[in-house]
Amino acid sequence: MKSISFQISIFILLVIGTQSAVLAQATERHTFQSRHMGTQINLILYADDDSLANRAANAAFERIEELNQIMSDYIPASELNRLSRKSGSGEWMKISEELFRVLEKSLWISEKTDGLFDVTIGPMTHEWRYIRRLPEPALPDDVTLDSLKASVNYRYIELDVDSQSARLTTPNMQLDFGGIAKGYAAQEALKTVQLFGISSVLVDAGGDITLGNPPPGRDSWDVAIPKGRVDGEMAYTTVQFSGKILTTSGDMYQFALIDGQRYSHIVNPRTGLGSTDQIQATVISSTGMYADAFASALTLMEPEKGIRLIEKIEETEALIFQVIDGEVHQWMTTGMEVLLK
Repeated sequence: MKSISFQISIFILLVIGTQSAVLAQATERHTFQSRHMGTQINLILYADDDSLANRAANAAFERIEELNQIMSDYIPASELNRLSRKSGSGEWMKISEELFRVLEKSLWISEKTDGLFDVTIGPMTHEWRYIRRLPEPALPDDVTLDSLKASVNYRYIELDVDSQSARLTTPNMQLDFGGIAKGYAAQEALKTVQLFGISSVLVDAGGDITLGNPPPGRDSWDVAIPKGRVDGEMAYTTVQFSGKILTTSGDMYQFALIDGQRYSHIVNPRTGLGSTDQIQATVISSTGMYADAFASALTLMEPEKGIRLIEKIEETEALIFQVIDGEVHQWMTTGMEVLLK
C-alpha cells in the first residue's frame, strides 16, 4: 500500500511555495531535496540564517534515512526484514522503539479498517511489483493467490509490550510498511526541524505532506489536490490548513492495465488484487501514520463507509473522489468542509 506518486507533490509545491507579500524580510524561504524511501523528499522551511537552515535540513534527512534503515522492505538487512525472516519460527525478536511503535499503531488501524490496512501484505505487494514489470502483465492465478493469502493476516503479528518484542506466527510472512512508514517519517522530520527553533516547515515525502506553522505573513498553507479529469482536463480542489499531515492515495497515476482493466497499485489484502473502483482518498490528520494508512485503506472501501469510519477518528478528516461513468463524485467528512478553499 503506497501513497500517490510524486507527480502530485510537484503541483502541491508549486501552489504552496508562493511567497507572501508581507513576508518579513529577515526570514527567507529555503528549499532542500534528498532521495529516501524510494521517493524524493522535498523540504521547505523559513529561517533567517542559511547555516541554521542547512543544519536543520540535514538533520531531518538523516532522521528519515535512519527510519528507512529500520522499516524498508527493500533493504535486506533492515530491522523489518530481519523480523520477517523469523516468521513461523516461534522466536520473539526484541525490536527498536520506532518499529514497535509503528507495528502497534498498524494493528490498531487494521482493527479499525477490518483488515483492509494490513502491514503483513508484503507477499502480495512483492508479487505485484513483479507483475507490473512484465511486458504483458497478467493476473495471478488462483493457486498463487491462495498461497499469498495464507501468509497475509495482521492477526499473525504478536507484540509484547514489557520486552518491546515481536514475533510473526506464520511462515513466509513479509512485512511491508509502504502504507504507513512515510507518514511517520515525515512527521519525525518535521519534529527534527522544529528542534532547531524553526516553526514554518513543510515536508513532502512523495505525497505525504506534513506541515508545521504557515509561512510568515500567512494564515495557512494552501495544498492543491487533483480530483480527476473533467472534460479531458485535470480538475483540482484546494485545502487550507497547517500543523497537520495530508496524504492522498489512489490509482490516478499508479496502476497496472491488464486486459483493458485498471488495477490499482494499492492491493486489497482480502483478494490479493488491486482495486478497480478508481477511488482517490485524501486524509488530513494530526498523526502522520493515520493520514498515510487510512488514505490507503479508504481506496478499498465504499466511500460512504469510509467517511463514517473517519468521522470517528479524532483530529482526522477525509475527502474521497470516485470516477463513475466518466463523472467525478465526491464525499467528505464534516470537518473537511471548513478546510476547503
